[in-house]
Amino acid sequence: MTDLKKLVVEEFSGKNAQIQYKEDAESGLWRAEELLIGKYFKPKCRILDVGCGTGRTTIHLHKKGYAVIGVDLVPAMIKSAKEIAKEKKLNITYKLGDATKLKFKKDTFDAVLFSFNGWTQIPGKENRLNALNQMCRVLKKGGVLIFTTHRRTIKGMFLFFWMKQWLRFYIFKPLKFPIDEQDYGDRFFERESDGTTSPSKQYIHIPAVKEVIHQICAAKMEICEVISEEKLDPESKHLFFPVFYVAKKL
Repeated sequence: MTDLKKLVVEEFSGKNAQIQYKEDAESGLWRAEELLIGKYFKPKCRILDVGCGTGRTTIHLHKKGYAVIGVDLVPAMIKSAKEIAKEKKLNITYKLGDATKLKFKKDTFDAVLFSFNGWTQIPGKENRLNALNQMCRVLKKGGVLIFTTHRRTIKGMFLFFWMKQWLRFYIFKPLKFPIDEQDYGDRFFERESDGTTSPSKQYIHIPAVKEVIHQICAAKMEICEVISEEKLDPESKHLFFPVFYVAKKL
């Protein structure tokens, strides 16, 4: 079986990925992110930016006056983020870290952001719940978490794909066929070689909304808002509108 965590690290360590995400660091916050951050994050509060990548969100939170620390699982991302911050003369702290094992004391942050569907690139239902538990742990009481996922759509052009996934996960896997999916909703995208890595698969979990809500509640957090980017920003250029989840530590 494929080591999915290793796959994710390798996928975002390649040359092309680094070029793309270095360019993305200049693009700033999405309109939907700005709206929700402005609504739920208090001015100048302390934020943990999980899955910060090369700093797209971290840089602009810093410029808005927030005390922000960026954390990412991928060493190449942290290296690039630090280089960009140095070039821009920005005093931003970036740390290598795993969302399922955050190395911060409890009640440290006023807010946590896990942007661009990063939570769904954590393989395994238990690991995704661990990440929610960890982010809740480092939040102060009343602190807010904002994160996104793709929306699972089982209709139209996606119907055949999810039927095939159902067969793979619920029929072939119990019969001991070599299936990489750990949970129903796992999906792989083919990725060509970028000259530094071999052709590979990109992993992501595409959950049902009720699945995410269940896990937020299991992490003992209160759901403040569940809303599609389409409603927040109808003019977004994203091919598929992600779903935003806003939760508060009780």
